[in-house]
Amino acid sequence: MKLTIVFLLGALALLSLSDKTRADSQGRMANCNSEGIGCPRNYNPVCGSDGNTYSNECMLCVENQKRQTPVLIRKSGPC
Repeated sequence: MKLTIVFLLGALALLSLSDKTRADSQGRMANCNSEGIGCPRNYNPVCGSDGNTYSNECMLCVENQKRQTPVLIRKSGPC
């Protein structure tokens, strides 16, 4: 009986972890500032869902505005 409970809890933990990795792989929306002042020059790279590395989230937002297509942030750091 105890072995069954341990097995079920382990399976439940693995299933919950697999759901999180799927959600993260899709990406998140960039935090875009609509003031239109311009982007800072800080280097804080993000990897876009299009496979390109952007120097920061603001630069990704500028590219999204140019293309009129939403590129998501796949991960922080270069691709």
